[in-house]
Amino acid sequence: MKRLAFALLAACAGFIAAPTAPARAAGYEGQVVTVIVPHGPSGPMNQYARMIAPYLAKHLKAKDVRIDNQPGAGTLKGTNLLWNADPDGLTIAFTSIATPILAMLADSPGVRFDAAKFVYLGRVSYEPRQLYVGGQSKIGSVADIVKLGRPFVYPAQGTDEDFYTMSMLSDALDFKMKIVTGYEGIADATLAIMKGEADGYMASPPAVRASLKSGDLRPILTILDQRLPDFPDVPTIFETVKDPKAVEMAKTIMTIQSLHRTFFGPPEMDPKMVEAMRKAIGETLADPELIAQAAKMGFPLSFADGAVMQERVATVIAASQTLKPILKAALASIK
Repeated sequence: MKRLAFALLAACAGFIAAPTAPARAAGYEGQVVTVIVPHGPSGPMNQYARMIAPYLAKHLKAKDVRIDNQPGAGTLKGTNLLWNADPDGLTIAFTSIATPILAMLADSPGVRFDAAKFVYLGRVSYEPRQLYVGGQSKIGSVADIVKLGRPFVYPAQGTDEDFYTMSMLSDALDFKMKIVTGYEGIADATLAIMKGEADGYMASPPAVRASLKSGDLRPILTILDQRLPDFPDVPTIFETVKDPKAVEMAKTIMTIQSLHRTFFGPPEMDPKMVEAMRKAIGETLADPELIAQAAKMGFPLSFADGAVMQERVATVIAASQTLKPILKAALASIK
């Protein structure tokens, strides 16, 4: 009898000591949520995250939503941290998800994740990109770039989404490009254009508002399927490309650009937490107080549901066989 009791105790002890799956949070109410922002504290990505955080906490009924800035390696440091995060839903991230996805497709050595396995929770904003040149530049159109007789000089601010998108654009529109690295932010790159050290770069209108107003920059192409109301004379990429393969590349570029400021979670995130977070993000982006604050700060909002974003990411990754050679060549060109 004693032997049986000892065996039962040993079995119970063995059961208790056995490895268990990560604990799942019962819900977000009363919890502290950490949002990894793989950017420094001064940029617009961080400003967006901190603007939204208290409203997201309200709609989650969470105790707090805390921002954890983890800049480095062109968003890869913070994205790698999310890859290894507990899937309980209490740690998520916020960035322009096109950047880590394109870095993965380019086989960037800093990638330690599979972007297809992240859980996408909801997009906050989408700002269409434009190709800008200097206000005094003789380049007035993409046709002028093609006829330059030399490579278009692009001042890179790192291997971000605009770096990769410019590489795809040069392939689609069949012009040569010289990538010059070392520029610290958009102001530094703009100064290079004004000084004649570079020809132009890609950005969103809000990011270069002051330079457009001063006349230091001028848009020559919009990466969209329709002209922007504020720039009715600037043609779209689809008005520029005619070759069927180039048109498909243009569609892919536009899809990639739509993957902008987005919340996303670690692989195998608790499905109940995914559902709750997606719902709360949707409610947050519809909150009249947030909408008013964003308008006051000049931060456009453009919500897209997490399930929609999951599909768009899958579309981009499905096109990877076409994109990979272009992206890898772009990355190799700056080494």
